[in-house]
Amino acid sequence: MKKILVAIRVLGIMSFFVFIMGGKLDGKTIIGTGTIRYIQLEGGFYGIITEKGEKYLPINLKEEFKEDGLRVWFKGKLRKVVTIQMWGKPIEILEIQKIRENKVKNLSQIKVAILYERIGDGRVINREVEDEIKIFKETNTDFIFRAFWRWNPCPEKCDDLSNINMRKKCKLLGYSYYHLEKTISKIKKEIPGIIICGAIPAQIIQRKGVWNPQTKEIIRYPETWDLALDPSKWKIDMSKEELQCRFAKTHFWVPQDLDCRDYHPEIASAYFPDITNKKFQELLLSWAERQIDAGVDAIWIDMLFKQVVILYRITKDFNHPSVKESYDAVCKIVEKIHKYGEKNGKDILVGSWPTAIYFPYPPPKLDFVTLSPSRREIREMKLDGKKWDKRLKLIRKKFGNIPIFAFIDWAGSTKTPLGEFSQVLTKEEQKEFLKIADEFFSRRNVIFVFPVHGGFMGQDAKILSFEKLKIYDSFAPEFNTYK
Repeated sequence: MKKILVAIRVLGIMSFFVFIMGGKLDGKTIIGTGTIRYIQLEGGFYGIITEKGEKYLPINLKEEFKEDGLRVWFKGKLRKVVTIQMWGKPIEILEIQKIRENKVKNLSQIKVAILYERIGDGRVINREVEDEIKIFKETNTDFIFRAFWRWNPCPEKCDDLSNINMRKKCKLLGYSYYHLEKTISKIKKEIPGIIICGAIPAQIIQRKGVWNPQTKEIIRYPETWDLALDPSKWKIDMSKEELQCRFAKTHFWVPQDLDCRDYHPEIASAYFPDITNKKFQELLLSWAERQIDAGVDAIWIDMLFKQVVILYRITKDFNHPSVKESYDAVCKIVEKIHKYGEKNGKDILVGSWPTAIYFPYPPPKLDFVTLSPSRREIREMKLDGKKWDKRLKLIRKKFGNIPIFAFIDWAGSTKTPLGEFSQVLTKEEQKEFLKIADEFFSRRNVIFVFPVHGGFMGQDAKILSFEKLKIYDSFAPEFNTYK
């Protein structure tokens, strides 16, 4: 009798798998959040119950997710199959992640943060992702800052590029969303708890063209010029051309000696965008969303408040519509990134500079803020305690007990903190400054971000990493600050 029952059960299981293997996708993709539940029917199995009460029967649930009560985000496709469980809708899991609780709390408990821009870009210096993982393990890294920096338009896959030389360069540098996704997957497989922070710029629209990685829409010139900030939109007495020319000079988008009366949008390589422009908002959000889809846990936005500052300096009026509307747009960008993460079951952290402390408005809901030592402080190898204490007091008054990170910032020339650090200080002085900075910021409950890889040293940099790169690397013999 027992043998018969066993045989029946085996046949039932075999039939179940026959149904599964022979089942067809019905084409409907399901994305949602839910809770893994152990269902005590038909010998017991695991199902997913969403927050709306929908029931899904995963046919390929991995062992690590078979935990009653586990909250997950999942993406899958429904299967038209018959199962012996007779419970829920059968679904093939395409992606699934545990929902991290209290990630912001974890952020405040970070002990080691490093700057590594970008993960997966090491082929040019014979460094593989496995070598990067070794670095992260050796340093006990909790937080990778600026792990991916989307500055130029980033393709989905390098093979999507039409030019063969561009494809080769793309693959060498690992600059595609597909490559980012694979790199993050490898890192998190080895170091599951690590927080990976991507980064996007709020200060650039390339003239020739930009694209939305979510909708696949390509915007080309002259439509890109339509996205550029125009102060006359608010009847401010400054032309669009003059404002764009002034900003372009700070980023080498036009010749430094250009008379702004001769500025024309065709001669600039890029423009400063209008953050109140709906089309640009969609673009900026798409850059963040695609990195989130690839697996980043946090997004840092550079120059998020720059438009607010520019328009305030022109109008000298906190209540001017241009200033208030720009600030409101900033707050909505932060809010929408959070909501996109929540929609996909992810607790995404958003950070930027703490510029909001200087404005008489409620702060945006940032999860962390960043600061940088000045060129002078680095050159003199002495941090100004009074200045920092005053600034930190303002930040904590405005944002509360928000996590604060300090890193060595950079821009287009060597006249920057990183330019000073890499081009003026000797190797021994660089090592000494890193110790000084770490001790200084630790005493003030600020997390110092160690520069391991990445950061542009400047167009005019003379001391190059491995004699060829204007990107800082702590392993390069020219610097040798890793140890």
